Amino acid sequence: MYVYASKILPLMVLPVGLVIELTFLAFLLLVAGKKKSSALLLLLAMVLLWTASMPYVADTLKGGLERAYPAVMMTEIPRSKCVVVLGGAVEPVRPPRVDIDLLDGADRVRKAAQLYNEGFASIVIVSGGNQPWSPFEESEAESIQTLLVERGVPAESIVLESDSRNTRENAFNSVALMEKLECGKPLLVTSAAHMKRAVAAFSRLRVEVFPVSTDVKVVDLPKLTVFDFLPDAEALHMTNDALREWIGQWVYKLNEWN
Repeated sequence: MYVYASKILPLMVLPVGLVIELTFLAFLLLVAGKKKSSALLLLLAMVLLWTASMPYVADTLKGGLERAYPAVMMTEIPRSKCVVVLGGAVEPVRPPRVDIDLLDGADRVRKAAQLYNEGFASIVIVSGGNQPWSPFEESEAESIQTLLVERGVPAESIVLESDSRNTRENAFNSVALMEKLECGKPLLVTSAAHMKRAVAAFSRLRVEVFPVSTDVKVVDLPKLTVFDFLPDAEALHMTNDALREWIGQWVYKLNEWN
């Protein structure tokens, strides 16, 4: 039940959900003859949608997350026995799709393979299961394994954790494997914006990790332009993801999961 609630409830407070709710309330007020109140709510919905769709807002929110654990050069990464790469990077094959689909976080797979191939670790733990409503028969961890093998990581060097459905379970299940494998201090690979919550989830289990952030979205620009303040669909998507992560951090802190 918690898994469903954790995925559905945030939709009610994210920009698109709020705009729909405000528009519906505006419609009810209009039907009730309260035209001024209805117009005010419609204006509020438009302002909210515009604001959430601005690249400047998206970069500010996402950048605030990514700066907690910025990406590091390979020369700064220590050697370890294990790399732990978290799911949220790919979707398995399902007709009519014939290939594994790479999501926004697919850089995690590339980085994990790079760390193995360059001798930074000898074992890659892949953590990622499916949600209860998932249409996929194969777990995400299995799909990531396929991509890692394609990138030169031997199958026998990959350990799968296919039951986790969120970051907290990623950490809990991975730690159990790490203890059996005697990993020591592992290299943790996930998106930069997600790293703070991931590190905190492992820390809650008294496991220290070395964060290797990937999938950095916000880059330094010489100056702002008018386009940074105009609505953009990609910016709305980034704002949505950033707010979802901020909400996730708040929920984990509230429940003392970090």
